[in-house]
Amino acid sequence: MSKIMQHCFGADNSGGPINAFNRLIKYSKYQYSTIRQIEPAGGLNKKLINHFITEIKKQKPDLIHIRGLGNEGFHAALAAKIMGVPNILVSIHGTHRDLKYHSNPLKKWIMVNIFERLTLNFATDIVTVCEYAATRDFLKPYKSKLRGTVPNGAEIPELLSKNTILEIKEKLGISTEKRIGVCVSRITVEKGYLILAEALKKIDKEGSPFLLLIVGGGDDDHSIRKSYLGLKNIEVKFIGHVKNVNEYLSISDFFIFPTFHENLSNALIEAMSYQIPAIATAVGGNSEVIQKGGGVLIESNNVDELANSIEKFLHETKLTNSLGLLARQNIINNYSIKKMVISWEKLYEQILLEGKDG
Repeated sequence: MSKIMQHCFGADNSGGPINAFNRLIKYSKYQYSTIRQIEPAGGLNKKLINHFITEIKKQKPDLIHIRGLGNEGFHAALAAKIMGVPNILVSIHGTHRDLKYHSNPLKKWIMVNIFERLTLNFATDIVTVCEYAATRDFLKPYKSKLRGTVPNGAEIPELLSKNTILEIKEKLGISTEKRIGVCVSRITVEKGYLILAEALKKIDKEGSPFLLLIVGGGDDDHSIRKSYLGLKNIEVKFIGHVKNVNEYLSISDFFIFPTFHENLSNALIEAMSYQIPAIATAVGGNSEVIQKGGGVLIESNNVDELANSIEKFLHETKLTNSLGLLARQNIINNYSIKKMVISWEKLYEQILLEGKDG
């Protein structure tokens, strides 16, 4: 039987790629060897490359699935190329070229023009996690390597009873009278949190009890949080990073995702699986998800559109309830773990079969 190795970057529960990686390992019918990159490589990292070479030499995989470009995937792709792995499959989960507020322009240029380009050159096969990514101009030179799209998959949770939801709210010290919106992502400017603060100020009125839960790490200097000061009628709770967001999603009425750029967001599809509708910017994979039902799309970086959509969701309960039903069904039909796992398994089988035939 052919040997398949799985690679991923990031600590557990730190983002979409590692969640997809762990779910594939857990639910696949195949057994995989794995290599992990927990910490950022910090540029060219010879120690990391040598570690990957050692592991690849031990396992001798016929196919290696590498997640990510740049620092995320380059080191594993180079190690696989050096060791002559016959099938190097790279899945694209983002690109440094989309970052609008990179702290180091030179580093961004190096990542985009050297690391990412080399990773794509080393790949024998390339997959995107959303259809939008497959149409990007930077992938046109690699058209012959593209193998289509395999979206991430979300767990489909059991929905909780009203009594259980009330108990969770009481445990978390959350009012049962307020409508609850939730954001789940790293707190950065790129994720649209400054725009969200401005939108909330526009709808900060008496008689509209609203609580916003922001779940995620980042903003260590609290510079973004400061932009939420001064709200009189809207309560904002910064929860911080948590390993399990289930309780916060279970008690929320809708999901807000004002990001400036995105591929396919695990946070978005996971929120929708809890039968809560989403307000999301029309960027990247967001559009593909929402167009299948369960939310509304708004222009990126548009304060007025975001404010109007939040206000509408606050006051139109019937709308959010009906969109919530559509949201959950959308995820069941299109973004389940089962569908993701089967898609990857079929692709591995196809690539390996073609290699034998060749």
